[in-house]
Amino acid sequence: EDGLELINRLLERLHQAGFDKNGSRNINLVYVASGGQHVETLINIGANHSPGLSPTPSPLQRHTQANDDTPLSALFRKNHHEELRKVIESWRPYLIDDDPGTDALGISNFVFDKDRIYSNKVYRDLCELHALGALQVPMSQLARYLTAHSNVSRSYTTLYQQLKYYSSEHE
Repeated sequence: EDGLELINRLLERLHQAGFDKNGSRNINLVYVASGGQHVETLINIGANHSPGLSPTPSPLQRHTQANDDTPLSALFRKNHHEELRKVIESWRPYLIDDDPGTDALGISNFVFDKDRIYSNKVYRDLCELHALGALQVPMSQLARYLTAHSNVSRSYTTLYQQLKYYSSEHE
């Protein structure tokens, strides 16, 4: 899992840097099992851009600088905000110090009463939205956000693995 996390971080940094050079850029990631003699996995990632065109910033580029006030809704496509609103509203009875006057899509911190709701409920809800195509950033970015903006898990790695696990239920 550590290798996967490092690859994911590398890919995020490449997205953040943007592909501002003309032509294409290919990346070959080779994984050789510890002590192995052969290539275990080869991943080829390519990006082609037409000369003279400046790429539009990806959602990842627009949202990687999340701060304490960035709402969860910033990570989701606007055409799925109503589904997200319903999910967040279903969490509200379990949030500690929730201000009912705050719009659900404006909430940026999710401190759950863990005696009344399990983290897997939150993971499942988010993965259902992900299965609908609602998430506009990689799952790793959602995991980073939740690590900083919630108490579902203190560990990014654990949180990311849980999201991937529950996401596989929808494949």
